[in-house]
Amino acid sequence: MPSTHSSPESAGSAVDQSCAVIEKILGLSTSHRESDRGIFIDRGLYVIKQGSSYVMISVAHTGENRDQALVRVTAQVVAGVKPEPALLRKLLILNGRLRFGAFAYEPDGDLILFSHSLLGGATLNPNEVMAAVHDVALAADRYDDQIVAQYGGRRMQDVIEESAWARLLKKAGDEPPHPHLDEETTKKAPASGGKKKGS
Repeated sequence: MPSTHSSPESAGSAVDQSCAVIEKILGLSTSHRESDRGIFIDRGLYVIKQGSSYVMISVAHTGENRDQALVRVTAQVVAGVKPEPALLRKLLILNGRLRFGAFAYEPDGDLILFSHSLLGGATLNPNEVMAAVHDVALAADRYDDQIVAQYGGRRMQDVIEESAWARLLKKAGDEPPHPHLDEETTKKAPASGGKKKGS
């Protein structure tokens, strides 16, 4: 009787097949880590800017023998929101009404997430992946303002934009404000350290 336990090679094949499909869709690889469609964070972890939302695609082993792949498409909706009973109740009610995806709460960072999972492997359809990315982004964009208005927190778009501005401002602060002016000053300064004769 043949063993039903999969070998390491076959255990990785569903994940590898899924990653290959996603990387082809996004035009990414280990040597080409960024494209106009997304960013390669690591093998099995990708980020896409879709509208005003950032969507993460992660690929992981699943199944009893870890011989299948799960592709999870996730958007962070709101950050810094407290898990009040009224908020969690609202999210559960929405989960019951939605035909696609579900909301989740992540305590680390007080995050509200919206995600949808697909079965990966040889049957993973590129159109289905992009439809999931699109719909997850739409859901995040649709509900972020409502959640912030009623329960506080900050939209992930605002958090990311502020973080990007902070990095840009820090980088700008590390550089001379007017590099070309500094070059002109250096050229005009006397070679003797700036002291005039007779002083």
